[in-house]
Amino acid sequence: PTGLHILKVLMRRSPEVVSKQELEKELWGDLVPNSDVLRSHLYNLRKVIDKPFSEKLLHTLPSLGLKIIAPSA
Repeated sequence: PTGLHILKVLMRRSPEVVSKQELEKELWGDLVPNSDVLRSHLYNLRKVIDKPFSEKLLHTLPSLGLKIIAPSA
């Protein structure tokens, strides 16, 4: 599943920011679909890992990319 792959990439690279282009390359290699496909997968991933909780894990940094930030314990 693509959502799980996205989560693995972000967790492996945490706390670094992963650019959209790096994420697309990691997921699809040189055959990158249009940007709406990634956006759709991110939307679905957020519904699973962020929506039910008060603190968010997945953060978008405009013009930079995405990163996972662990909630404070």
